[in-house]
Amino acid sequence: MKLAVLGGGGVRSAFLAKSLAYNAHRINLKEVVFLDSSEENLALFGELARYVFTTIRPDIDFKLTRDPLVALKDANYIITTLRVGGDESRIRDERIALNLNTLGQETTGAGGFAMALRSVPAILEYCRLIEEHAASDAILFNFTNPSGLVTEAIVKSGFSRRVYGICDAPSELIRELPALLDCEERDLRVECYGLNHFSWFTNITVKGESVTEKLINMPELYKQTAMQYFSPELVRLCDNQLLNEYLYYYYYKEEALAAIQASGETRGEQIARINHEMREELSGIDVKAEPQRAFAVWMKHYLRRENSYMQNESQQEKFHTREPLTLQQFIEEPDTGGYAGVALDILEAVNSKETKRIVVSIPNNGTLDFLRPDDVIEISCDLSKNGLKPVTPAYVPQAQKNMISCVKEYERLGVEAILTGDRSLAVRALMAHPLIGSWSLAEKLVHAYIDEPKHA
Repeated sequence: MKLAVLGGGGVRSAFLAKSLAYNAHRINLKEVVFLDSSEENLALFGELARYVFTTIRPDIDFKLTRDPLVALKDANYIITTLRVGGDESRIRDERIALNLNTLGQETTGAGGFAMALRSVPAILEYCRLIEEHAASDAILFNFTNPSGLVTEAIVKSGFSRRVYGICDAPSELIRELPALLDCEERDLRVECYGLNHFSWFTNITVKGESVTEKLINMPELYKQTAMQYFSPELVRLCDNQLLNEYLYYYYYKEEALAAIQASGETRGEQIARINHEMREELSGIDVKAEPQRAFAVWMKHYLRRENSYMQNESQQEKFHTREPLTLQQFIEEPDTGGYAGVALDILEAVNSKETKRIVVSIPNNGTLDFLRPDDVIEISCDLSKNGLKPVTPAYVPQAQKNMISCVKEYERLGVEAILTGDRSLAVRALMAHPLIGSWSLAEKLVHAYIDEPKHA
């Protein structure tokens, strides 16, 4: 089996390479190709990924390439993790929104639409190549942000292969709960529903017994998990349901906006600065010849990124921070899966005797009865050799239905606007977005994102 990663020269590529290497046996991997359009990215982060992968699985053919046909020819599985436009475009997206006094977060805010304007055409071009050159039964896993909107665009473009949207945010929260509940991960069941970066968690059980009430009353939940951004009072107002961390931008909208504006630096600017300093330090190192030295530099700057996540927006320190590892320690440390874990679970299920619950973005097809069949939703699914079975949540409060319906209307219109090139639909999409909700603001955003020269 052959797996291709589109965007394999990203800063996090070493994590993906490690996860794929440790789990290659689960899906009978024989060949892995990391594709990136940037020669510099491949020479730095791609080479680190190559070293990690081949150290763990030297028997599997691993390639780096800038040629899409080399990557996609006869590929059985494709993971997309693209950042079209790089850090500079993210900075522009966020600053345009902030200058108009609205959130520009790159997936959830107005910046998410700007990112989709670049991501969707690039992904659809790769989809055309997948149709022409990949294996006839190829499966596409989309991690390119904004993941839900991009996955919906792929589905509605007429792409004929199976496609799943994957994200690590829901899985990471769920993975934090067994330690609090003193249970095994396999005994925990959680129902997640909503949209990508816009989901809730309900009906939490351990060995069939409800633990939701117990969990939401635990102070540790709000200190030792991604629920640190939310108050217990808010959780009770949400009918005792846990929240995806990205809901912070909706439930604390004015606080997030004020914090970002007061910080003097957007997250995009922060990431760009860290990445620039990382590249400067790596520029004098031959990654192939000195992988340990290169990894130490990479790890130092990578932790600066990770340990500062959401600090500007929430004005909170992370509940735990990662400590630096040597290259050997990184390779030997147990793999946590991340978004690759979701993809591997799906691929392995056909041969599994057990049922596993995962969270994935797929067409609704009646799972949430207040949305259309072809709407892409983020939903818990029970995965077995019989396939993927979406779990209809036991209870969706009316408030959540209203919020999901609003954001889905934005996504529907946004996808149609991008697929058709219709500027007026783009304005309607941003008007529907609950973080924007204004014609005058939507018009200004569309003018800035679409009409103005990109160098302006």
